[in-house]
Amino acid sequence: MIFMRPWAFWRDANHHFFNHWGSYVTLVFLTNLVVSYIAVPVFTWLTSALMRWQNVPYVSYTNIGSLVIKHPLAILGLVVILLAIVTLIYWQFAYLLLGITNIRHGRPQTALSMLGDTVRSIAGASPSTFLFFIGYFVIIMPFGSELFTTPLLNKAKIPAFIVSYLMANNVFAVLLGIFYVGAAYLGIRLIAVLPLMMIDHYHSRDAIRLSWQRTRGHFWNYFLKIIVTLVMVSIAVAIIYAILYVGQVLFDKTGVALVAATINLFLMEVITEFIVCYATVIFMMVILSSHDTHHPTPSMLFSFREPAKTRLRTRVLIISGLTVISAALVGFNLIYLNGLAMSKPLTIAHRGVDNGNGVQNTIPAMVKTSREKPDYVEMDIRMTKDHQFVVMHDGNLKNLAGINRKVSSMTLKQLTNVTVTENGYQAKIPSFNQYLNSAIQHHQKLLIEIKTGGADTKDLPERFYREFGSRILANHEQVHTLSYTIMNRLKQEHPDLFVSYIMPYNLTFPHTRANAYTMEATTLNDTFIEQADQEHKKVYAWDIDDVTTMDQMMFIGANGVITNNLHLIQQEIKDNTDHPSYANLLLTFMNDLSLETQTQ
Repeated sequence: MIFMRPWAFWRDANHHFFNHWGSYVTLVFLTNLVVSYIAVPVFTWLTSALMRWQNVPYVSYTNIGSLVIKHPLAILGLVVILLAIVTLIYWQFAYLLLGITNIRHGRPQTALSMLGDTVRSIAGASPSTFLFFIGYFVIIMPFGSELFTTPLLNKAKIPAFIVSYLMANNVFAVLLGIFYVGAAYLGIRLIAVLPLMMIDHYHSRDAIRLSWQRTRGHFWNYFLKIIVTLVMVSIAVAIIYAILYVGQVLFDKTGVALVAATINLFLMEVITEFIVCYATVIFMMVILSSHDTHHPTPSMLFSFREPAKTRLRTRVLIISGLTVISAALVGFNLIYLNGLAMSKPLTIAHRGVDNGNGVQNTIPAMVKTSREKPDYVEMDIRMTKDHQFVVMHDGNLKNLAGINRKVSSMTLKQLTNVTVTENGYQAKIPSFNQYLNSAIQHHQKLLIEIKTGGADTKDLPERFYREFGSRILANHEQVHTLSYTIMNRLKQEHPDLFVSYIMPYNLTFPHTRANAYTMEATTLNDTFIEQADQEHKKVYAWDIDDVTTMDQMMFIGANGVITNNLHLIQQEIKDNTDHPSYANLLLTFMNDLSLETQTQ
């Protein structure tokens, strides 16, 4: 077996890629185009149609048991759709592997013949092959997604709030680190499995055994190939973006700033798409390098040269196609550069604080934060033992008060006598009545999260509305909750009340009575927001604490952002919407043009 040094591999792979870039770009670009603009919309429509047919308002971990019992056909349909998605991902990977192999080894095939080969590969695959394929991508996703991505695999993300929670706990942080190290090791030791299964049609068991043999003693060789590729791609992107940005800063001082910005944005889109194709091909070549056992010298891995006429025809075709497609973006670019393509979302202070300026969910912090004029202050309420409402996020007082007692086991009077400490500040736990009255007094609107716990009564929504409904409506407060039952009953019985349904994960688009959806930002995308807009519903994104994520939320059209860094986010919105320079608009667009978002 032939093993090339990482730098030599990268040099030769680059030489071969740029000699045949037209063929490679055609292969990757058209494959992504089919998946992004045909397959993804079809699966989205099928899922939505299935949910409407079966009268399923939403799919989440909270209602899986109910769906199994009450909507077995919906579960069956979702399983079939999931299998179809896995099959498509398998096809995409197989199609790219086969196409790149053919280009490297001088076996040109038509798209139809390659499609036939991959379909036969899928038809001959055993169930264990698909199970291994799913498991393999679960293992390599934390690493491979930087170089190879697909709109379907982009769903397979761990929400940021879960990662943050795990990293805050030392034990979980260590376990997560061990998982990533183990995943990297297994992913590389099994790097030859997919080519063996997809190209040579080995059974998954035999492919695993053979890959383990081939990679024995060569872990660092493959690891460094991936690292070198990732570093070089990152450097190239940084240099290109820096040149475009600095150039636009200079052009902003001239009378042709808009023309220059339109050209620079056009170049940015084309170059980024090219880099996506390049990274995908090099990543696939790393995988295929474990499969090449029939070549006597390393140079023969990249020895094929297309005829000059074929190369010229392919390049002309690609340049023409990319020019037509990219030219269609010029209209959008002009709209974007005039500030019309970015939303100006509402700012919502998470738990009533800004960058640790007080104790979460307390009146002094809310009053201080209200001086910065957020559109809403988000806060949390829970039901107490005596069926009153107290302002508290956690179900236990241990973190904030050092008392290992549940909120549901204490009365309102007991709780409001407790002092909580955070960020160097102290304050008393307030009742919701006190907090609401103080917010009204300071002309601060609230986004009230109703949390559930052990003390909840069956008539919690009615109790809540009976005591606070008139004030909430009069002062235009809003409500959101993770509980579908509470949201649905509030909207059913009090349709004038603005209620948002909180969703930690964008699995399928829900169809509910909610006025809005509060979505965790990791899996939120423009498709979800467009669907919400069609149903005249708002979308609030949480937690948005840095300018890069803020730019992405503005770009995809979020209606509101819940943040722990209110001042920073307010300033970013102002910079992006109040007569920003074209250079800053390019910078904002750069934040959205990551390798991962290119194929969404």
